[in-house]
Amino acid sequence: MVFVEGKILKSRRSQRPKTTPTASVSSIVPANKHELINVQLVDRKTTSSKPNQDSQKQDIEESVSLSPDFQVFIPDVRPRFNPLEVYICHLRCHLYPNGPVDVGLQSLKVSDLAVNYASGREDVPIFNQAAISFATLFFGVQHHKNRILTEGYAMHGVALRRLNEALSVPGCHTSDDILVSVVVLAMLELYMPSGPRNYLQHMLGLERLLELRDPGSLAHASYRTLELYKGVRHMILIASLRNRSPSIFARPRWKAVLRTTLSLETPEEQDLHDVLADCSVLIAASDEVADSQHLQTPKKLHRRAEIERKASGLLEVLSSWKDRWDSAESNHYGEEDDAMAISADAPTGLCTLYRFTTDSVGRMFMLYNTGLIYVHQIYATLATSELAFSDVATSHSCTSGSPHGAIHAAGIEIARSMTDYLQHKRARGETDFASPVVQWAVVAAWQALDGSESREGEYMSRMLNGNGTYEIVKAAWNL
Repeated sequence: MVFVEGKILKSRRSQRPKTTPTASVSSIVPANKHELINVQLVDRKTTSSKPNQDSQKQDIEESVSLSPDFQVFIPDVRPRFNPLEVYICHLRCHLYPNGPVDVGLQSLKVSDLAVNYASGREDVPIFNQAAISFATLFFGVQHHKNRILTEGYAMHGVALRRLNEALSVPGCHTSDDILVSVVVLAMLELYMPSGPRNYLQHMLGLERLLELRDPGSLAHASYRTLELYKGVRHMILIASLRNRSPSIFARPRWKAVLRTTLSLETPEEQDLHDVLADCSVLIAASDEVADSQHLQTPKKLHRRAEIERKASGLLEVLSSWKDRWDSAESNHYGEEDDAMAISADAPTGLCTLYRFTTDSVGRMFMLYNTGLIYVHQIYATLATSELAFSDVATSHSCTSGSPHGAIHAAGIEIARSMTDYLQHKRARGETDFASPVVQWAVVAAWQALDGSESREGEYMSRMLNGNGTYEIVKAAWNL
């Protein structure tokens, strides 16, 4: 135990202060004081026998009382450092704000970070276990810290075991924590894939969990649950279209409940999501027809005509949507030359870019063109008949006569939108994430442009090279 001992040396009026080797007092005594106090830390055990101890303490008290401007220095006591806080903050910088995982991380308490997540405690919420393991592993791999990676894998093993146990319990699908935990582990597959297509398998598993839920239960859902469904719908639609399998969000009850007044999406965005959900059904159906060995049977011909009729209806929906959207003054956009693309000898179609009033306008424009890509893919899969080349089917194509030309044109439109969208995000300091809609559109466009096999696709890859959004979404689509 220590106490402070001091004595008055000399007045500054008569002598400049001397520096003592034991301690500096510049931070304790103001520079304009006439008295200089020499402070030393003294071990109480070694000084308790000094006869003049009391008088020395009295000298200190008197000297302080003679200095009316004297301020007592209170050391800055900081809380104990917790690395989990750093890992979580780092992860949140790379997540979409207020997405399903980010909302969960915001709800963590200080007490949640005082847990040993590698110990397998059963009283810890499963989401906490999954999220902390994700944050730890992500920080470790980003900073090449093997010790942190080892800790993260230990936590991750516990999270997987506990989640598998929870999924075996009847009624587990009603828990939002279970759903978000599946999302967390799926996102970990994006950053640190453990095998091909594992991310897509996680998403299909998540869709099966949602399928067990009653859509009507959303009528009394919390804000967090609504945000969860909004974020999950993007992810499941991406997985369904990538796997060419029907999405549950194409079902009438799911469409209806996601259009309630509680929905966090605009009606315009809901319209486009409904089109894309219907595309997942028609793409799966067109694959079935195309793979059939009896293409000319009356049943197959009728089925083909039915698919083409529904695809034509989706193009009409998109056409009406675009007319309404263009009529709103807030959705105005223009074109200008892209000096960087011109200097880089980019393909002619990419030498001009779009300028939008906000990044939200650009995002909706890209989502619209994503819908065009998938509708025309239905025609391409069916090897198109006379109906597929009707005025309705070709009126939205920038090139005539082929669904592949329409797909390519929509991909160009998305590519011309990316630069302005990213500049809007950078202007707000948001450089580490993009909307899931944009992630989706980027890779859909890249595929529509034949990837690295074409000049347009190769230039788009160079334009986005090093962008975290592009790298992550390529992993999601197993490209």
